[in-house]
Amino acid sequence: MSEDVDHRRRGSRYRARRRAVSLLFEAELRDADVVALAEERRQMGEDSQEFHDVAPYTMEIVTGVAERLDRLDSTITEHLREWTLERLPAVDRAVLRAGAWELLFGSDEVDAAVVIDQAVLLVSDLSAEKSVPYVNAVLDRVAGLAQHIRAAERAVAGLDTPPADAASEAAGDEPGDVSEATSTDPGTDTGD
Repeated sequence: MSEDVDHRRRGSRYRARRRAVSLLFEAELRDADVVALAEERRQMGEDSQEFHDVAPYTMEIVTGVAERLDRLDSTITEHLREWTLERLPAVDRAVLRAGAWELLFGSDEVDAAVVIDQAVLLVSDLSAEKSVPYVNAVLDRVAGLAQHIRAAERAVAGLDTPPADAASEAAGDEPGDVSEATSTDPGTDTGD
């Protein structure tokens, strides 16, 4: 069975991940904006049947990786043993970044075991066989932290939510308006 037919049989999520990895790889090699590159390819797919469309899930992965690249690279680097991120083959970096993004920031509906399994399939299809063990190990370690990192992200997002008083001001009450409940009229003494 040919490699092309084999990866088509693996499902739409696998194909979306594979396309995301290809776009991340190409953008790094060309020193291009990966989101702009993906959007250009999406447009080409819409305009011509000669090009494959870029799936929405591919766009989600590519955009997510671009938005959180520094955080992803830092997390991956923390879990590499005897390697640095810069020394890895570019395709391995792309697979690790896409996989780490899915584990840490992607949908809660996506099973971590599936993400890791498909990342291993991708790296075995696209890179050297010696890359498989460390990609598997790094993503497994990242998956172990994912629940804690997701909880921390939700907590930080909760801090950005304005308190109830600020929410009422945002709803139309002007700052400086004094309600009757907090009025301090010097002629009214309620302390008797």
